[in-house]
Amino acid sequence: MTRDRSLETSVLLQDILVVLAAMLLSRVVHASLVGVVPNLKPPVAAGEYAHLLLVFLPTWIFAADRLGIHRLPIVTGEKLEIVRRVVLTQAWGVASIGLILTFAQVSLNRSLILVFLALSTAMLLVLKAAQAPWLARRRGQARMLIIGDASAEMAGELARLRGRHVERWAGDDPAKLDARFRAGAVDEVVLVGRLAPDQLLAYVGACAEAGVPVLLPVPIEPQSMPLPPPDVETVGSSDYVVYQPRKLDSGVLAAKALVDRVLAALLIVLFSPIMLLVAIAVRIGIGSPVLFVQRRGGLYGHPFPMLKFRTMRNGAERERAALEARNEMDGPVFKMRDDPRVTPLGRILRRASLDELPQLFNVLAGHMSIVGPRPLPVEETAALTGRHRRRLSIRPGITCLWQVSGRSDLTFAEWMALDLEYVDHWTLWLDLAILLRTLPAIVSRRGAR
Repeated sequence: MTRDRSLETSVLLQDILVVLAAMLLSRVVHASLVGVVPNLKPPVAAGEYAHLLLVFLPTWIFAADRLGIHRLPIVTGEKLEIVRRVVLTQAWGVASIGLILTFAQVSLNRSLILVFLALSTAMLLVLKAAQAPWLARRRGQARMLIIGDASAEMAGELARLRGRHVERWAGDDPAKLDARFRAGAVDEVVLVGRLAPDQLLAYVGACAEAGVPVLLPVPIEPQSMPLPPPDVETVGSSDYVVYQPRKLDSGVLAAKALVDRVLAALLIVLFSPIMLLVAIAVRIGIGSPVLFVQRRGGLYGHPFPMLKFRTMRNGAERERAALEARNEMDGPVFKMRDDPRVTPLGRILRRASLDELPQLFNVLAGHMSIVGPRPLPVEETAALTGRHRRRLSIRPGITCLWQVSGRSDLTFAEWMALDLEYVDHWTLWLDLAILLRTLPAIVSRRGAR
């Protein structure tokens, strides 16, 4: 999933939320109009419209995805074009409502539907006007690595049209590219100039191993390389071949993002009494601060502040260097069965996984998903090499295959293999299966330290 595709998913999710908000707001507006406009039929109970929502919303999402009202070139392009596509998307919604009226033979308040369509269209157009500058700011955080002899004109065009910070890589050895990935987040790589086939294949292989998309200027002869069929993207006047591990559907990603936030909000409400009790216990038993905030590597290695209830004594981070020799986990991560820094209360919280509850707020903020590879501290993220970096190509989560398969009882190689299995075979059904296995894993406490 490229950073642009992640942003497009966020845009589509925003569009869906605005449509849902318009549904609620339209009832308020219509109710106020009933007292003003004569002969206006009052709305029926909200439950009468459940079937309308079940038909309208999937149809609207399908039309929005096909017409591309969430695509970055459309949102940031000509204003008339985005207006045209929003109106066409709304027309698909009208068609779905028409099918209900024609075939279901149900009684619907047409004036309320008209208010909703007018209100949702206006709200979507306002949202689109706000999304364009927002996308410009968010895309500006992304980094493109150019390898090869690119002209200043080409580099400027890529920076302007792709919305990237462009960095030229001066190295000439594909084997050293992994070290650059470890030094800082890279969202995509562009290979330009004349490269020998073996060198080109080595660069593409290194990027694919790390889960970083690669753009190659056309024409080239991809048939001569043993690689999966590439995609082609046009940037300005140039065409590029794009290699990436998986191309995930924006609609499915939007559904995952929507489920993440709804589920996180519900769980925050459900567990708020428990979180309050844990916070009080930590304040009394360990002291302040109650929350431990640590910078961890998120999507493509971009750092974010991950929240946990504090389980260690003050100054624990500074003591880690002295404990490195007692690390029980191979690889660049640090795990100890009996870490002396963990307090007695902290051990109880860890074994019950209660220290992870504040990460629901990370999910709500979009830093994490409910299900996804566990985020590592930024130092350990930077130390990942080769194919292990491919775990960064999907948003990290609270629970994952590693979490439900033994956690710290597994070796580092087994942990990474489970994460890559998740990244390479991800579906919503896999997320559901992991969620169903999470509670038994917590109860059994297997691998919890």
